[in-house]
Amino acid sequence: MRRGVLWIGIIYAISLSALAALLWVLGSILVNGLPVVLKYGAELFLNDIPPPLFFFGEPQVGLAPAIVGTLMVTGIAFLIAFPLGFVSGVVIAEFGHTRWGRFLEDLASTLVEVPTITAGVAVYWTLVVPMKGFSALAGGLALSLVMIPYVALYTAESYRKVPKVIKEGGLALGLKYTTVLFKVIRGLVLPGVVSGALMAVAKGAGEAAPLLFTAGWSDRLSLDPFSPTATLSVLIYKFGFSSQDLWLELSWAASFILVFMIILPLIVISRLLVKRHVV
Repeated sequence: MRRGVLWIGIIYAISLSALAALLWVLGSILVNGLPVVLKYGAELFLNDIPPPLFFFGEPQVGLAPAIVGTLMVTGIAFLIAFPLGFVSGVVIAEFGHTRWGRFLEDLASTLVEVPTITAGVAVYWTLVVPMKGFSALAGGLALSLVMIPYVALYTAESYRKVPKVIKEGGLALGLKYTTVLFKVIRGLVLPGVVSGALMAVAKGAGEAAPLLFTAGWSDRLSLDPFSPTATLSVLIYKFGFSSQDLWLELSWAASFILVFMIILPLIVISRLLVKRHVV
């Protein structure tokens, strides 16, 4: 009995330590990043990234290339990842007893655990090197490899939660199997699928390692998917070690925008959808 109480106390202590560490990180970003965002205001969202050295006057301070680049790369990744992840999730849920279904589930579970930098290296050798240049398209492809397993696993779980009697009832009425899967039970699985998609986007938006090998860098705004582009995560990585006060300020501002304006809202919405998804 005492040993059980001791283990419970240890588990609670570890959980509280992890929560305290998370709150410390979020608090640091909030305390250091929010004042910078308020200091520069709309300029951060409109101007280009300042050069490393400037000699005449005050430079225009902005994060527009990184913000737009993050949205563009993540959007490309989502357009690739969602269809593939959704179809894979349906196959895992409905044909998990087959060899192909088990293979997809094992592959998705493995990809979640694999370091994301491997996706960047793989795309670097298969796309960046042949194209002889970094690009937003390559970055999106790398992030899609990170996002696909999340969409697949959330989709599979959503379909598995649907009672078999509902599917069997639709088939008994003479409906096609695809009609039952994609129309009859659509309302039941939609919250879980959307939740998985949002979690995948949040995961992809915060990744820096794959983009170091694929998206490259540019301090000027560009909407060309075949050109290098800056992203918030890579900017944080590059500027966070700088000796220049301005670049350090921008790294904190980028951290605040990425965490509190992109990732956390997506995670909160995803969690709310999961709580409402009761079959």
